[in-house]
Amino acid sequence: MAVAATYGRLAWEARFNEPTVGQLRADLPADAAKRMDKVRRYLLRMDGVVEQFCWYGECWRWSIEYRTKLSAEPLAVLIPSPDDLRLAIPVAGEFLGTLTSSRLPRVVREGLEMAREHFDSRWGLWSLDSAVVSDGLIDLIESKFRHLAKQAG
Repeated sequence: MAVAATYGRLAWEARFNEPTVGQLRADLPADAAKRMDKVRRYLLRMDGVVEQFCWYGECWRWSIEYRTKLSAEPLAVLIPSPDDLRLAIPVAGEFLGTLTSSRLPRVVREGLEMAREHFDSRWGLWSLDSAVVSDGLIDLIESKFRHLAKQAG
């Protein structure tokens, strides 16, 4: 694994040095970097979606937010941890109600369980450890984007 370090720290960990995509990508294993590229390409092709870096504290550190004018919260957050590339998606209850869970891959359904009412979070969280997960989450993000657009009118 290549390391893009600042003062001996990975770019993902260096709180006071906003990283570049290239630096974050360089700290990932090759297969995770490819999955990161795929998800980024998809999100950046969506109409009106912008990418920005955000420090999320000790847990998610430097992450990449994808925002749209359709919502005050991020559409998705890519967490480029060198040990576990993840994607987090804030999910509102009314959006969850529009999903047909039988059509979603099991791994996507399991991540959505964290966003249900009985938990203290509205965030679904997934490890991007395979193309199946990435593809399923791309479908979920498309559904969320359509839902937000419909709400916005």
